[in-house]
Amino acid sequence: MAIPTWTRRLTATFEQAPTSVWLSEHENKEASAESADSLDAVLRYLNDKQEEAVSGQQIITTAKVFKALADVCRDRGERQRISESTGLAPTACHMLRRVYTDLTGDHHSEEDAEDEQRAEQVFLLVQVLRCICNLAADNDVARHQILDAQGIELLASVLRSIDEVWKQPLPVGQAAFGASLNVSLDNAECTAALVSAGALDAHLKTFASDAAAALPIWPLVSSSLDNLCEHEDAPKQFEAHSDYARGVLRSLARLARTLSDTSSVSAEDAVVLRGAQRTLLWILCEVLEKSAIVRKQLCTPEAVLSLFNILEFYLLSSPKDLDEDDDKSEEKKEAVSQPPNKPMPQVANRYADAVTQAIIGISGEDEALDALFANPQLMARVLSILSTDRGSNSSNDSQSSARGQKIDAMAAAAALCLGNLARTDEHCTRLVNEHPALVRTLIHEWFASRDTNVRTRHAASGLLKNLCLPAANKPTMVTFGLVPVAALCIDTAVIPIQANAIGILRHLINTSNQMTSQTTTLGLLEEMPGSAKGKNTCALAELLSVVRSTDVDGIRCEGTRLVAAVAKRIYLPAAGNKDDDPTLARAQAILEEKSFDIVSPLVRLVMLDGQRHPLLQQESLVALTVLASADCARTRHIADIVHHLAAPADLPTAKDDGGDEKNEEEEEEEEKDAPKTFGQALDRILRQEGAVWPQTTLQAKSLVSHLCAIANSSNNSSNSSNLDPAGLDYLQSVLATNAK
Repeated sequence: MAIPTWTRRLTATFEQAPTSVWLSEHENKEASAESADSLDAVLRYLNDKQEEAVSGQQIITTAKVFKALADVCRDRGERQRISESTGLAPTACHMLRRVYTDLTGDHHSEEDAEDEQRAEQVFLLVQVLRCICNLAADNDVARHQILDAQGIELLASVLRSIDEVWKQPLPVGQAAFGASLNVSLDNAECTAALVSAGALDAHLKTFASDAAAALPIWPLVSSSLDNLCEHEDAPKQFEAHSDYARGVLRSLARLARTLSDTSSVSAEDAVVLRGAQRTLLWILCEVLEKSAIVRKQLCTPEAVLSLFNILEFYLLSSPKDLDEDDDKSEEKKEAVSQPPNKPMPQVANRYADAVTQAIIGISGEDEALDALFANPQLMARVLSILSTDRGSNSSNDSQSSARGQKIDAMAAAAALCLGNLARTDEHCTRLVNEHPALVRTLIHEWFASRDTNVRTRHAASGLLKNLCLPAANKPTMVTFGLVPVAALCIDTAVIPIQANAIGILRHLINTSNQMTSQTTTLGLLEEMPGSAKGKNTCALAELLSVVRSTDVDGIRCEGTRLVAAVAKRIYLPAAGNKDDDPTLARAQAILEEKSFDIVSPLVRLVMLDGQRHPLLQQESLVALTVLASADCARTRHIADIVHHLAAPADLPTAKDDGGDEKNEEEEEEEEKDAPKTFGQALDRILRQEGAVWPQTTLQAKSLVSHLCAIANSSNNSSNSSNLDPAGLDYLQSVLATNAK
């Protein structure tokens, strides 16, 4: 900053002041800041005769002294020595208080004199802030001295008073936010003090100002803001001021619009804007992850629409542009907070992934569910994204491939958002009834297509799973062709898609609508044109293979529940159906012809997960009872059940999805006490050992009763040779007695 000319002619009046002497010696290199005695004299003068130091012509000399000290403190060794041997930090804080008070006061009479004197005061303010900024860099000694001298509160006051103080915003802003950055970096006490003093508000207001005027200081502001938001008290500030998070989101949206217009932004300015945009994005994600209150503050259609626009900007930007600044410092790149709790990996664009996560977090709040779903602009945006024709990834054209990836990523976010909104029967029913074309697109374009990326297929299948829950939707979903699409996905290697496919089929088969249930059942039994493994097979065969081989508890349990539902639908006709129903007869014939072993997974579920999941145990026992009550001449499943009563069970290792890890002694004790055969497991249920539901015990008694009746009738027929002798013996000698 240029020193006002009228003061230069009069500075010689105070040449005998310690500041003038020191400055003259320093400029002539006859003395330097390393001279503690010389500097102490200057600091005593600034403390004891502060009024003289900031009055008249001497204010410029004082400003030049702080400027020289700021330059000296750019050297790490020098600033360490100065902070340890002198009182520069407290003196700078006291001077900051004085000049800030003068600038924010109103005690000048002549307007011209006021403007000229104000320029001198601003010049002094800038140099004092520069001195504090450089002195505090990587210097905890100086930081604590600044904190003890109430310098943090003063600094926050300067930041908050930009409208009053910033007659020349660029130098004041650079110095003030630079000081905030250096004081708060890796220092929890100073950061807490800045947050407590309201510095967050000042930082966010800077981003809300005109981009062209504030642009040069945005890197400092964003870095300083990042420091403040890492403190544990920052989310509380966001919670107390709903405009904070909204302001960050508005700034992100404005930056996206500005950067999208490449003709209006130079390459150098674009780098600065992208750096600020990155910082704001990580701050928003971090706060959303930590605070449900902030998520609720942003639960508005306008906020979600803004996030979709920001997401589109990131997907249209090249990775080179997005990471241009990050490449300059690997250490800084590693320190950047990553998007929390990603729904699925998104390697290509971590910024788009972060925005997607923000959309998921906001749309997942129950309080705004109806408001978001009822907003026509938001729903139109989501439906438009999901209705976009993505084309095929088979093309070698790089532009087509990039377009497909962008459309896939937008569709994934839209499907995840819509899946959050489709969490009530009313919303699900309305989506299916009012947007049938969308549902067909979800099934055949986003879920079925192997060209679509994994993340989008996962999001689409999760949404379809929700839509299959209401009873009114199930016939429509079957009519739209969802059953064969889901059946083809049972053998996929992608666990989330596999889980959703099994869940979809289980929802569709469990319905009172006979046609829907039978169509789903036959869809599982009939051969499919081709699976992911490239061969014709039947979905039930793939399901049994998955249940037998998987080490994922959720897949095994849900898959076995689907097997149980198939058994009940085939062998337990709905009320009013005739025994000679051709559809049921066809299903039974297919099941017997292919010799599927549907008993073993049911037995395993009863033995392995009964204590943790009583409902699953109950459902499996119901299915086994249905199989046992079927005509012995028409099914071989009864022989399988009797065989398992005494045969050692081949159980997979149970993996606990949560809780503390068990030590080896506990595991050995549990393994020792675990039932070895299905018969032993039934016996424990009959005697109600452990956490057994009363209805489960009744179901076990019903199963044993049917088996005993079959055993008694088999004694006088040739069918007795089909039943395992050891199993029959255990049934009649142990289970029959305990079932009474």
